[in-house]
Amino acid sequence: MNRFRIHVIARILLSLGFGAAAIYFAAYTPFWLLSGWMALFFILLIISLIRFVERSDRDLSNFLLAIRQNDFTNTYPQVGKNTKRLYQAFNLITSEFIRIRNEKESNFHFLKTVVEHSGVPLLAFEVTSEKISLINQSLKDLFHLPHFTLLNSLDRVDKQLAPAVREMAIDDRLLLKVMIGEELTYLSIQAKELVLQGEKHKVVAFHDINSELDQKEVEAWQKLIRVMTHEIKNSVIPISTLAEVMNDMVTNDQGKSRLDVLDQEDEEDLLVSMKTIEKRSKGLVKFVTSYGDLAKVPKPQFELSDLSVLVKDVVALEQKQLEKAGITITFQASSTVNWQLSIDPGMIEQVVINLIKNAQEALKETHHINGKIDVQLLRHAHEVELLVRDNGPGIDQETLDQIFIPFFTTKKEGSGIGLSYSKQVMRAHKGNLKVKSRLGEGTTFILRFWKTQ
Repeated sequence: MNRFRIHVIARILLSLGFGAAAIYFAAYTPFWLLSGWMALFFILLIISLIRFVERSDRDLSNFLLAIRQNDFTNTYPQVGKNTKRLYQAFNLITSEFIRIRNEKESNFHFLKTVVEHSGVPLLAFEVTSEKISLINQSLKDLFHLPHFTLLNSLDRVDKQLAPAVREMAIDDRLLLKVMIGEELTYLSIQAKELVLQGEKHKVVAFHDINSELDQKEVEAWQKLIRVMTHEIKNSVIPISTLAEVMNDMVTNDQGKSRLDVLDQEDEEDLLVSMKTIEKRSKGLVKFVTSYGDLAKVPKPQFELSDLSVLVKDVVALEQKQLEKAGITITFQASSTVNWQLSIDPGMIEQVVINLIKNAQEALKETHHINGKIDVQLLRHAHEVELLVRDNGPGIDQETLDQIFIPFFTTKKEGSGIGLSYSKQVMRAHKGNLKVKSRLGEGTTFILRFWKTQ
């Protein structure tokens, strides 16, 4: 039994004793004055008991009120025998709250320092009021603005910047071309959402990708020029050589015509050379025309379509021809998933056909036994993937690096524009086309749609 209980019981017993004595002296003895004193002691003991009990409650209320007001400056003396344990608990709780607060402040300053010194320009704003809640120095340096208050402050940089940030979906990726000062800048923008104290905030990261685009552009031009040079040489060199041979056949050493002395064999050689020049010239014209067509991919006509139905129809269309070539094709897609996407059905259908044809060619050219093509739809949190996988010979690293370059092909009769066209179509759909391959293990093409319904 602790001291608090002993004190309460003792005060109750004393109060009862003085109360009984007051009644006894008043009722059974002539000592009414003594009865009055006993009654007074009884009242004082009752008051003392109430104050003694309420003291702990009062201290606890004051302690909880101080915590609610984040006031941890109070300390409680641990000298009283009756309140020592209670005050000791108060002091322990206060110390723990102080430790937690200091730890939170330390973490806050640490994260603030990390954000402030991050090389990635960051901006956060409250979704409802559009009030800026966080910006770092990298963002100020990027936009050359020292101060932001509202999201509309971005209008001072470029009028299309604030609406783009406001309307972009969470986890969406946006490529935006803006004018910062007098300089054209390409920005890659990505947004995340978080909730703080019941309020939604959007955190936006900006990436200046000018240098990366410049590097990629140089690499793309180098690869394209290499392929185009190779293709043009294949046509121009034979034309030049045959033209020189024909010139030697129809002129003598003095540069005069000798057509009248040509024999039948020379005439036949001349006709063959002319036909070859014509064929090569037409091939070169076709190559140039194909390049012009590739540079003008039509704008997609978006409509809500079921991707699984579209792919299933393409697989059914190609199945008989593949079976004749000894190739098995399968299609997998969960029936419980909604595959509705906003796409151009005709363009996506052509892309799927291209990928299946590529897999077929890879299996056919290598005379692969038990050739197999697997087509599969997968859905993730913010994207849909369409996989076209074959069990062919795979693609070496050097070829893999050039596979999406226009007119690059390893096929004998290929045009080299199918994969490049498919990649442009996917970019027009705000998606992407990737490839994974290992020699001897097959190849997988991945169509990735970022925006899902």
